[in-house]
Amino acid sequence: MNKKGGIFYGWWIVAAAFLIMTFIYAPIANLVSLFILPVTKELGFSASQFMLYFTIMALAAMVTGPFAGKLMKKMDVRVYLTLFISISALAFIGFSFSTKLIHFYLFAILMGAGMSGGAMIPGSVLITNWFNEKRGLCLGIALAGSGFGGVIMSPVVNWLISAYDWRTAYLIIGILIAVVLIPLAVFVIKLHPADKGLAPLGEALTLDAVQNKVLAGTSQGETFKSGSFWALCAAILIGGIVVNTMLINLAPYLASIGTTAKTAALLLSLGSAMVIVGKLLVGRLFDKLGLITTLLLISASSLVSFLFLMKANVVVPAVLYTIFSGIGSTAITVTPAYLTGALYGEREYGAKYGVVSIFISLGAAITPVVSGAIFNINHSYTLLLDVLIGLAIVQFVLFFIASKTKPQFHPAEEAKSIEAL
Repeated sequence: MNKKGGIFYGWWIVAAAFLIMTFIYAPIANLVSLFILPVTKELGFSASQFMLYFTIMALAAMVTGPFAGKLMKKMDVRVYLTLFISISALAFIGFSFSTKLIHFYLFAILMGAGMSGGAMIPGSVLITNWFNEKRGLCLGIALAGSGFGGVIMSPVVNWLISAYDWRTAYLIIGILIAVVLIPLAVFVIKLHPADKGLAPLGEALTLDAVQNKVLAGTSQGETFKSGSFWALCAAILIGGIVVNTMLINLAPYLASIGTTAKTAALLLSLGSAMVIVGKLLVGRLFDKLGLITTLLLISASSLVSFLFLMKANVVVPAVLYTIFSGIGSTAITVTPAYLTGALYGEREYGAKYGVVSIFISLGAAITPVVSGAIFNINHSYTLLLDVLIGLAIVQFVLFFIASKTKPQFHPAEEAKSIEAL
């Protein structure tokens, strides 16, 4: 049913998902540090008081995920995306007018809902619906928008804050989200290939199947009853600790081992670039090497990155750390989205991934507490790195269990008959 000639429409979906991650996810997750000093200096908050909004945002994203996944299936995707894009824009515009801590905390709830319902869930759902072939590559491209957004928007936002003020920077981000993304939601994005009379890339469907949007896979209930699904969620939770611990502790750790300021700056710059490369590479590896081999490479990369980090006061190991950590970081970006579809199918994907997204957000939320508790045992980063190496191994074991114990798929025809009962 895919039309001959021209560009497959799914690639426009990839581009739209990339832009969603660029303009919603990146400002929320990657540009936080740019605002801490100017906001707290002007309004008189402590940094810890202000940064509590980030925890509130993460918790709101965690709560929103399951509901957003179900809502996306029930609503017209144009209405759904316009709603959550508007929520994201409103959160930033609200920050620009905030004068009290409570204002930031309240708009942080909208920010978390917008990040989950407007970026994390839609990007993965859309790519899974549109691509059977090259799905890993397309997920990598789409999700790389978050790293790309961090790279291109960081200097722009920094200039806006310096030339004008932080309120102007927040306001312009909010306006950009609305102006760039709402037209995409209304005029470009289609939830299913069937909405364009097409089949997913790599799949040939009959006209009846296309029109009825019959998808293979286990139902939401069957998926949630399987041990495989909860092993996957546990792996993602552990992965969140593995990936995020050194992101929030990198600067003080580098200072503790005598890394020069020049090397530290190089690491921070290379880190953002390698996150983009890692997503693109791992997405392609899932397509080419399969699940187990790629999962082993991801977990091994995290482990190896910590070994190089121990010698990060030397330039070469420091650079190698950024390379391997970029690959390892995909355990909580490309991997959850890809595995949810690969293990449990496209059927009710949004609802399944909505629950998976809880554990992505929960891993980020508990990382400061867990890493702080480990560090405080003997005030040693050596112990913390040793624990992270052990957790990287546990992460792979859980991914392996999830992959090997996955429930049996229902073919599209069988799924259609079950849904009719």
